[in-house]
Amino acid sequence: MMKFYIVTPAYNALKWLPGCVRSVADQVCDGIEVHHHIQDGGSEDGTQAWLANWQQSHADSKGYTFSYESAPDNGMYQAINKAWERIPEDADITAHLNSDEQYLPEALEGIAKEFKLHPEAEVAISTYVVVDVDGRYICHRRPITPHKWSSRTVCEIITCSCFHRVNYFRKHNVRFDAHWKSIADVVFYKDLVNNNPCFLVLPQLITSVFTVTGGNLQWADISQREWNELMSAEPWWINMRHALAYRWCNMKRMVRNMFCPSPESYSIYIKGEKVRRLVSVKHPTCHWRNRTMGK
Repeated sequence: MMKFYIVTPAYNALKWLPGCVRSVADQVCDGIEVHHHIQDGGSEDGTQAWLANWQQSHADSKGYTFSYESAPDNGMYQAINKAWERIPEDADITAHLNSDEQYLPEALEGIAKEFKLHPEAEVAISTYVVVDVDGRYICHRRPITPHKWSSRTVCEIITCSCFHRVNYFRKHNVRFDAHWKSIADVVFYKDLVNNNPCFLVLPQLITSVFTVTGGNLQWADISQREWNELMSAEPWWINMRHALAYRWCNMKRMVRNMFCPSPESYSIYIKGEKVRRLVSVKHPTCHWRNRTMGK
């Protein structure tokens, strides 16, 4: 039995949250148990009522448990850290999934299988699909093996397709620095890589969906301000090589994609729907050409 503990931060995200929650709940199968915890920042859009109803209606679900807390926080990264403080003692794998992200069918089953085949692995990273607000395909992104020199300024991992073995996660205690409101992912994964975990890179396993909502933090004004602050603290030679590191990572993704079959479809929860919808991929690409495509 492999037990997953998935954490999701939320704040006034009722438009997206039901799809996220449903995509975690339907991962349960033989050999897979899932606990999903929502750390809500005190939403005022009906989220709290929806969470209470969901918890009550799934109280007796086999293999699936659900919890939530609604309390003020200092942003999504503090919320995630608070949720990770609640990791059950018997959990095997933990991960962080934002409210506008989803897992694809059998994603956790695939991750569990790979962890069992590779007992030395401590962190698994997989492929994810990028979609627009209506669930339409934009591109897919393959994982690459992170390195210390490039991860210092390039976020080589995305949270929705990253999974941590709990015993390793507890041992090194890497958490988000809540000082950062937008770019904490960069710092988190830099610190993670510096601890030299055994990475399991799974380019052929597509586990997750990342939604370009138009409100994603990495494209907000605060992101640029924080990026400037982060880079100003680095030596000049780190700043000089950043462009090289960024291009190097993108080239590795493109090369890796050449040796993997292209996705033909994916199945997700569209806003307001209670069952997954199958979406065909007509022109698969690993190039993220336009972050606002489909808006």
